[in-house]
Amino acid sequence: MTARLPALAALALLLAACGGRPDHLAPEDDLSDASWSLVDRDSVAFAFPDDLAGRPAYVTAVYTHCPDVCLATMQQTKRVREALGADAAAVRFVTLTFDPERDRPAVLRQYADVWELGDDWTLATGDPDEVDRLMERLGVRVRVSRSDTLESGAVATLLDHSDLSLLLDADGRVVETYGGSAAPPEMVAEDARALL
Repeated sequence: MTARLPALAALALLLAACGGRPDHLAPEDDLSDASWSLVDRDSVAFAFPDDLAGRPAYVTAVYTHCPDVCLATMQQTKRVREALGADAAAVRFVTLTFDPERDRPAVLRQYADVWELGDDWTLATGDPDEVDRLMERLGVRVRVSRSDTLESGAVATLLDHSDLSLLLDADGRVVETYGGSAAPPEMVAEDARALL
């Protein structure tokens, strides 16, 4: 009987491993060691990633004046949510701006309306220094590529930026990084389901 105990213990470990998280979703960066104070599109305080605890989150970074890549990122993210079907309610969707000077809460609210995102999709901005620190931690690189003064006197600025999205587990750890505008919706949805 005692000789069987090690074999049973090994079998239990093997079965637990088979039903666990896929190897490719091992934590890459534990964001729970820090917190960034942001606000959402309704100017309500949003602590990243603290306020995401308990559910996996799909996180993207865009700016609302982007003429190309960010539009594709938003479209792909909507496709991820569609691919999740009924499981979408168990995953948080978060879009962070890296252009907080222009992307104030009211602008993010309009952006959410245009994209028909619904109240369950968080769009967040914040103090420029805080946003810069967060983008640096997430690996989002941003630089001004062009700035023009329009006839009205307004300045139009275009930004070069990283194109990525992140999947966080329920503990605030980055477990996968994707190309934001090219993230395959079915693959992201499958990864997110593995965290539920």
